[in-house]
Amino acid sequence: MLITIDEFRHRVDNDRATLVSDLQELTGRYGSDEAAAWDNSFLALSQVTRVPSFGPLHLFFGRRGHLSLEYQLPASSSWCDVVLLGAHNQAPAAVFLEMKDWITRGDQPGRYEGLIERQGEQRLHPSDQVGGYTEYCRQFHSAVADHKADVHGCVLFTRDRWTEGYAVAPNAALAGRYPLFTMAPIDVEDRFPAYFRSRLTEPNEEFARAFEAGRYRQDRGFIRQIALQILKPESKVFELLDEQRVAFAVCRGIVEDSFLRPDSKTLSKKVVIIKGPPGSGKSVIAARLWASLVKNSGLPEGDAVFVTTSMSQNSNWGDLFNRASGIDSARGVIRKATGFSPLTTQALGALRKKHGGDFLASDQGWRENLSTLIALGVPFRDGARNNQNLVSIVDEAHSLINPERPEGRGQYGFATALGPQAYHIIRSSALTIFLLDPLQAFRRRENTTVEDIRAWSHELGAGDPEEISLEGAQYRCAGSADYVNWIESVLRGASAADNRAIAAKWARGLEPVGAGGVSEPSPGYLPRVAEPLASYATGRVGNVRRAMAPGMDFRIFGNPEDWEDQLRRRIEAGNSVRLLSTYSRKWKTKGMANPHELRPHLMDFHEPYEVNGRSRHWSRVWNYIPAPGSDYTWYVMGHPRGLVAKDPLCEVGCPYAVRGFDYDYVGILWLDDLVWRADQWQVNPNVVEESGFEALTTEARREALLAQSGPATNELLTRVTQAYRILFTRALKGALIWIPDAATRAYLTASLT
Repeated sequence: MLITIDEFRHRVDNDRATLVSDLQELTGRYGSDEAAAWDNSFLALSQVTRVPSFGPLHLFFGRRGHLSLEYQLPASSSWCDVVLLGAHNQAPAAVFLEMKDWITRGDQPGRYEGLIERQGEQRLHPSDQVGGYTEYCRQFHSAVADHKADVHGCVLFTRDRWTEGYAVAPNAALAGRYPLFTMAPIDVEDRFPAYFRSRLTEPNEEFARAFEAGRYRQDRGFIRQIALQILKPESKVFELLDEQRVAFAVCRGIVEDSFLRPDSKTLSKKVVIIKGPPGSGKSVIAARLWASLVKNSGLPEGDAVFVTTSMSQNSNWGDLFNRASGIDSARGVIRKATGFSPLTTQALGALRKKHGGDFLASDQGWRENLSTLIALGVPFRDGARNNQNLVSIVDEAHSLINPERPEGRGQYGFATALGPQAYHIIRSSALTIFLLDPLQAFRRRENTTVEDIRAWSHELGAGDPEEISLEGAQYRCAGSADYVNWIESVLRGASAADNRAIAAKWARGLEPVGAGGVSEPSPGYLPRVAEPLASYATGRVGNVRRAMAPGMDFRIFGNPEDWEDQLRRRIEAGNSVRLLSTYSRKWKTKGMANPHELRPHLMDFHEPYEVNGRSRHWSRVWNYIPAPGSDYTWYVMGHPRGLVAKDPLCEVGCPYAVRGFDYDYVGILWLDDLVWRADQWQVNPNVVEESGFEALTTEARREALLAQSGPATNELLTRVTQAYRILFTRALKGALIWIPDAATRAYLTASLT
């Protein structure tokens, strides 16, 4: 909502309720708490810009100055409260203003830079929040680039004036870059006006309107800097081997045919599908391909985006690009798959308020809904216009949602009534490259098939997709495709004898020892795995040279003490290690400020076991995510601000968090959601806590009460085994498994030797 400052003041004075109502329709946020926060914040902002100290800035803070309320960043799901738009020293300028209507007097410094402890939670520091907005627009906003505008950011607390906890260590430097202001007299009369006197002093209507209408646009020079850092010769990140190089070469050939041929006068739409099992190097290809494309000076102008399909993937890839390139705002090349839908859910909600609640409501009739939008002249959102993106590379494409089928309908962050995610990615991209493994789509809503993509490719004029298979390639699991075959055989419930025949091809040197059915290496056995060529920090997208690997370091344990001791030995040897489990325990500690400090029985995992006849418990928490809950780098990447960086075994990760990433060693908790009984696998729906198939679990529990094994139970069994498949294929060198259930442990042991 772009308005003049004079109009803003008038509406605050005379029509604040309608202003708030308009913003509710714009954003789709209709809660009473949200409305009250807007009401208080806008009144405060109007007051602080009227004080006499702003007198020298009357040209800007008057009739001709502009501000944008609830500004949505281009091609993003982020909204900034206010952007003040104008100029300083005749140069266009924007100031992002994040307003917090918070009671702050009890807030404390957070654990690490970028966090504040508030109401018992570790929350994002407002200066870090507004800093993200400014960095994004500095590099990816068309109007900022075209007008060579300066971009700044600050925070205004509109209720409390006690902010000492926000401005001291560890956030002193952060608060210096993106300063904090309150309604205290010294801020209102002195500090706040002084901040603007050096940043925003003149109106500039042309820039203001260009900014409001601006779109996501990559600066090719800046993007090439990121690519060159990723591809620099001394860096081993994202190196390609064997079948990966074939897939990469084929994709490069398609790019040249599409964009680089001298006689090419028309843009030809293309779709590529790269299929491969876990560890076949799909993510390595995705990153390397993106970097190689954007550094090519012959590539036509246009955006080349790296598309992610989950919150975990989005935060981890963003951090990976930032650190691999050494450029803080490199994460801006990462786009969420939800952002390719033609309208935001808020914009669709506004249309329904105008045309009725049933307007464009049918998920099955999504093609008609799109036609209706076009007939009405409703513009598609930035980043989702036809062929707007030159290249879209979609990693983990098996997670894409298709609302044509019932399991793909719901509240998933995009307007499902406007059609499937993959359809819109193809529609809005000249070249789309999907990298996927259908067997890793374990949540019900992750239901896009290769057949779907083929059909949409034809429908949208791209013809038959180019399909590339990485079957047989294996760059994790000590380079052993036979190990992956063994895991799949075990999870299918094959006989122990059949499994042993497969294990003989990779489990060299393993001998079962100990009463607990523990597999230990024979004397002198040391896994000689080549150093991963494509690794990053402790969350890896990597390769292992298969010719060097004698077999997986695979061990089964009957109690957690021996299990954890062996894992710590591997950490001491310099390996990256994580604990993993399926969602067989509730996430009780979600959102807690300091879950690691809880008493053991209050943690997510509090597992009983016995040693020498004495009862004990093993306790841990799920992977910690600072509120409001989207940054998985703390666990997956071992972010230096988190406890995992100090103790990799202090938390347990789930399949959703680690899918697409790997570690030297994984320690897997095989608990009671999947047990071996009567020569077959049985799923226990009462301990399945995965929210991605909650309705399915509820139906399976109903079947269990009736002592039936119906379709819901059978489907749940399939999805839980898929989750275990993901966990068992995260390791580069070895997997150490703790299995409390004796029968399950015996079956796996018998399947080895």
